[in-house]
Amino acid sequence: MRGIDNACDLVDPTPLTRWSPTPEHAPVHEETLPSGYSNGLLSCEVSYTSRTDDVLAEFSMNEAGMLVEAEIAAGTPSFGHLCTKPASTGVTIGEITGLGTRACWISDEFGDLVENIYYTVEVVDGNVGVRVRINLTREQGSPPVSRDEIDRVARSQVRRTLDGLHQN
Repeated sequence: MRGIDNACDLVDPTPLTRWSPTPEHAPVHEETLPSGYSNGLLSCEVSYTSRTDDVLAEFSMNEAGMLVEAEIAAGTPSFGHLCTKPASTGVTIGEITGLGTRACWISDEFGDLVENIYYTVEVVDGNVGVRVRINLTREQGSPPVSRDEIDRVARSQVRRTLDGLHQN
């Protein structure tokens, strides 16, 4: 974690642009070094929109965002609790093998006129925890986005983050 001055250097936001092409704001990042009483934490948030000045433009309300969080612990990271959370209405949870020592995905889809998709991959790998949350808002009639497509982006980002943390 030392040597990482900007958590967003670990993030590739490019895949979000296929769902919403325009950056909504500059990436927001935070880095907290580990200390004797707390774990090290990194976070980066990126957001994209399809909004235009033309309120009647097709799919002008589509949005895509990603929050990447990492925790570096002296022992076991606190991440991983989502993997044991019971599923609720509209929420689906699944285990992931071959990624870290413990990993899962969580999908929550809701909405009528506008579909909201919240998709999270959470991984614990030794003393490192990584969580990638992708949030999509899709207008009715927008080209569909499959859970598999979102999952590929989230898992790729988890691997990228883990690789970057293990190199520092």
